[in-house]
Amino acid sequence: MDDVIQAKLAVLGNEVRDAAIPDQCKQTTLWCLKQLPALYAKFGLTNESRYSEEITRLVQGLVVELNGKASGADGQKLATTIPDSLRSLHEEFGLPELTLKAPRVTATRSRKTG
Repeated sequence: MDDVIQAKLAVLGNEVRDAAIPDQCKQTTLWCLKQLPALYAKFGLTNESRYSEEITRLVQGLVVELNGKASGADGQKLATTIPDSLRSLHEEFGLPELTLKAPRVTATRSRKTG
């Protein structure tokens, strides 16, 4: 299982490196991805929910980063493909479902005139 997870995360990391997104966004996203192999390994050994929760938190963080205005179309695409890939990985190995919060939509307020 560890080898498959690491291979999948390596592919996702390469997609991030190849994407036309700002360097800061790449660094943050790659940092989040880099944390995942150890967390998956710890979860596999202990089955403790804290590791699953940390995986979810990191994936949520990279999705927020990739959905940022500066990341553009490539970032938006990765914000969808990375969680989808990880969800299929979770399903394949019987890991807890990766449930992410929907991104917040901020309403723009109209300005009063006069």
